[in-house]
Amino acid sequence: MEIIREAYGGMKEHYVMLLKGLRQRGFDVLALCNFSQPVMEELKNAGVEVYPFVIPGEVQFCRDIRRTMMISSVIKEYKADVVHCHGYKAGVVGRLAGMLAGCPRVYTVHNFILPMAMPAKRWVLGKVECVLSRYTQGIITVSHALKEELVQNCRIPAGKIHVVHNGIPFYNSLNTGDTDFDHNLRRRLNIETDTILVGTVARLIPSKGIDYLLDAIPLVINHIKNVHFVVMGSGPHEQKLVRKALQLGIQDNITFLGYVNDIRNYINALDIFVLPSLSEGLGISVIEAMAAGKPVIATRVGGIPEIVNHDDNGYLVPPGDARELAMAIIYLAANPQIRKDYGQRGCRDVRKRFSVDKMVDRTAEILLRYAER
Repeated sequence: MEIIREAYGGMKEHYVMLLKGLRQRGFDVLALCNFSQPVMEELKNAGVEVYPFVIPGEVQFCRDIRRTMMISSVIKEYKADVVHCHGYKAGVVGRLAGMLAGCPRVYTVHNFILPMAMPAKRWVLGKVECVLSRYTQGIITVSHALKEELVQNCRIPAGKIHVVHNGIPFYNSLNTGDTDFDHNLRRRLNIETDTILVGTVARLIPSKGIDYLLDAIPLVINHIKNVHFVVMGSGPHEQKLVRKALQLGIQDNITFLGYVNDIRNYINALDIFVLPSLSEGLGISVIEAMAAGKPVIATRVGGIPEIVNHDDNGYLVPPGDARELAMAIIYLAANPQIRKDYGQRGCRDVRKRFSVDKMVDRTAEILLRYAER
């Protein structure tokens, strides 16, 4: 049984790819989730049994108790061999439900615990995780950085934690996007073909650091005139970011595209990809951009240094430092050969290390190990 809270972006993509991969390997998979109808249909078409179930991200104590009891009943009804939970909230209610049902529990940690929350709240949530982890058979983290945090802060034995990097589907060649799409996008943005297009893909929440990208833009355009920025993604922080762009006077230099479906074509249209996160479990959008042969600038946080080797296959900057971010963008914008070198090396590296098959095979091995206990 695979349980996930309401999720967006990388976690949702990971969940869907994992479940489809497990079905291809002969697993019977029951998904407790709440996604849009097309995503639910995608899972069903892959042979996954879908049980619509809402687990909101915020704490709702009384309702969460009821959710735990309901999930426990579902575990017993379907005679699940192992419960696999994704994300903090699903990890709490799902593991408690598994304990009540007497079912082995595996928990995948996708992100650091509420990195932008108040210290007191983080402390409480951390203590809850410390207790629950003692009663969890296996824990998966998507990066070594997350594993290190759990070992140090929650005193979880390192042997209980397995690192399984996220994987993405790869395409046969670089720049497999549509050339017409590229031209049409630039026409839509009202920019010339020689304009450097810098973009990011992120859920628009504070921990993604888009504020600092906006702060960097005035510094960049003081040095380079033929540059334009695009932000792909939506979220609760979106309107605040739009207002900030107006306040900075950069509204003509940046376009907020909102949520986009054909993300591969958009990434292929970029000259430089940027991820200015303040916290990141791994950074699946970085992998996607590098797999497309795009030069990447990202922050030195969480699992990102496990993907990007500074000044080899990409460029790393300190988190929350708009000036360093601006200087990195200026550097790459002015050096097309370095952009090309970063893109080629990055593509080579991620295609070796971050495939969906590797992710699914390793996860399947872990699930089988604990299901047999």
